[in-house]
Amino acid sequence: MKKFMTTLVVVTLSLTSLFANNSKNRNNVDERVEKSFKKEFASAQQESWSRVNNLNKVQFTMNGQVLFAYLDDEGTLVGVYRNILSTQLPISLMTEIKEEYSNYWISTLFEVANEGVTTYYITLENADHQLVLKSENSASWTTFSKTRK
Repeated sequence: MKKFMTTLVVVTLSLTSLFANNSKNRNNVDERVEKSFKKEFASAQQESWSRVNNLNKVQFTMNGQVLFAYLDDEGTLVGVYRNILSTQLPISLMTEIKEEYSNYWISTLFEVANEGVTTYYITLENADHQLVLKSENSASWTTFSKTRK
């Protein structure tokens, strides 16, 4: 009888832990969030989930590119971003950087897509300053922030 009770306790504990978070998947992400992500990015591979500022962040690859998506707890897509090369900028933005910021180098450059709007952010540096520029829908660059080193 004692052996039976021990076995029953072990089985109960195992089943309890198995079903404890039935709304969570193996990545500890709510099932509706993952389902929404899979619907939006059906061909996504190599998913890696984390939590950032009350949002679900997923890093994944699609069509050979590394992308990052943010979804709220209801599964609504907040935005998608990817790091890009300067050669992937629209020509007008690339030309403006070469002409007006030739004494800076690019330290980061990424593209954000959110609700049909594409925004570019570029961090430029020289010996004295760090400059972050922003361009929405391929319009010209505007200063997002400027700091002295």
